Amino acid sequence: MADLYEPDVGTAYYRSSDPVKNLKLSVKLDRITSSSLIPTVPGAPPARRPSAEDVELKDLTKQGMKDKEEITISWQQKIFSQREMELYSSEDPSFSPVDRKYHNEVKALLEKGKPGNRIFTYVDHDRFSQEDEATEYLTTSPKEQPTYLSEKMSHVRRRRIGMGRQRRERDHTFVPKLNVIEDDPTEELITRNHLMSSPVQVMHIMADLSPRERLATDEEEVVLCTIQIDANGVLSIHPDFNRGRRAYVKETLKEFGKEVFEYTIEHASKEMNRQEQDREMKMYREVYSRHKDFLQACVGTDFELPPPDVLRLLVYGEIEAAKDFEYDDLYLHFFVDLPKYWSVERHQQLSWVTQRCATKVHGRDDVAYLSFPFHFEVFYRNDNLVEEEKELEVPHFPTIMIEVLSLDTWNRFRTEGYTYLTIPGQPGKHRERLHCWRPTGTSMTSQLRRFFIGGSPELEDPTYSAIPSTFQGAHLSKFGFKTETTGSVDVNLNVIMQSRAFRDKKASKQSLSSLLEALGINAVQQNISNVLDAFKKARQRMLQARENATKDLIKTTTRTATA
Repeated sequence: MADLYEPDVGTAYYRSSDPVKNLKLSVKLDRITSSSLIPTVPGAPPARRPSAEDVELKDLTKQGMKDKEEITISWQQKIFSQREMELYSSEDPSFSPVDRKYHNEVKALLEKGKPGNRIFTYVDHDRFSQEDEATEYLTTSPKEQPTYLSEKMSHVRRRRIGMGRQRRERDHTFVPKLNVIEDDPTEELITRNHLMSSPVQVMHIMADLSPRERLATDEEEVVLCTIQIDANGVLSIHPDFNRGRRAYVKETLKEFGKEVFEYTIEHASKEMNRQEQDREMKMYREVYSRHKDFLQACVGTDFELPPPDVLRLLVYGEIEAAKDFEYDDLYLHFFVDLPKYWSVERHQQLSWVTQRCATKVHGRDDVAYLSFPFHFEVFYRNDNLVEEEKELEVPHFPTIMIEVLSLDTWNRFRTEGYTYLTIPGQPGKHRERLHCWRPTGTSMTSQLRRFFIGGSPELEDPTYSAIPSTFQGAHLSKFGFKTETTGSVDVNLNVIMQSRAFRDKKASKQSLSSLLEALGINAVQQNISNVLDAFKKARQRMLQARENATKDLIKTTTRTATA
């Protein structure tokens, strides 16, 4: 078959929350003669008055060539074609359960008289729907052959909507495996695991364009409309409803005596009345109300709060990437160092090791994308704040100590760099880029050992990358310690703070800094910040005064020389 004229044969997509079983389509098929498509020429001489023989011949032509049919089709409604009635009229031992069901239905239809319908359907479990499901053509030419990909995809059986769990377990037995990578996958495994499209149900509305005196061939059975619905409730119809537009046209491929058919497709589903809409909305409100009560029962009415005068700090972070290091196959070892007055629960994890990741070239950088998530929860409590006579100490937030390592195929371990990150004192999202360094040693032997057999100078205390845990003095000096700059690490942090003091924030109109100051966290930092701001302002005034004095001196010198 070939398309003679189609105003719009594109696929239309619809989304509906109503059950698809309520969908109904009205299809009209009308056979017309080829000469009726030829327009009349304006100004042509009037035709002679027809005689009785012409009228009789015209009536016979209309009776033989004119053929109209209109039918309303429901979703997945099976309507048999003339060839199917001939096939299923007699029982065959090789029939499948579906074929036996069709045999019984055809037998009941033939007892009432053989119908002469041209319009028929192929539903989801018919062979035609399964074979044509994945075959796509790029043109409307009947001589086009399916591509290699289309032929392979035509053998892929998508799982249908509503398939039960027992049936899935019977069809595909799932055996848990520790290794998620299959080195030698089978054809069945590739077909089952690499099909990314969602399961669909399909239905085809067909037409038999063959003469009445014989059965149709494959070329004379054409697709009028294809309807698909996926698991997300998206309905696709190809072609779209006519909606008053010009009818679609099909023409046979005969060289002589071509038959031309017009057909229209309209939406014929029953619309809901006002009472049914109100009943549906009431049902939705009741479902949503029950779901809300269920969620409230799961969460509870009491919101969990930390003890009084305690700050709860939750950090959800991600080691995003490591870049510009000397060697490949990087992995990170990092842990959280808790300062004074910070504590954690016994089951809380504070140390992690990422997976080993090979680098790739991104722009001018060698980047290893780790995307390693982590989270922890710590508590701050300072009981010494009530002692006014005691000297106030500067509190610190927890610090993440990071060590970057590499392991090549010869099992050579190397230390690529050290860095640290102090948890920000402000809640919210933070993105940090941490620059790393590593010890170089004092001799050439360490560099040769690092290149040939692996191994390099390491820190005995990883906290030395920031403030060592054993430091007790007033001034920290690392002079004489030889290092070199290596790469950088990108870290994303989401910081959440919770305290009873935050409950009165809106009522008392306190800022976040004042609330943290009440917990003893921000008092000394604020004083130091004020001193630094005052120093910057004084320095700017001094520079401005020096600049003005220089200008005045130059002007005075110029006037003296002129005089």
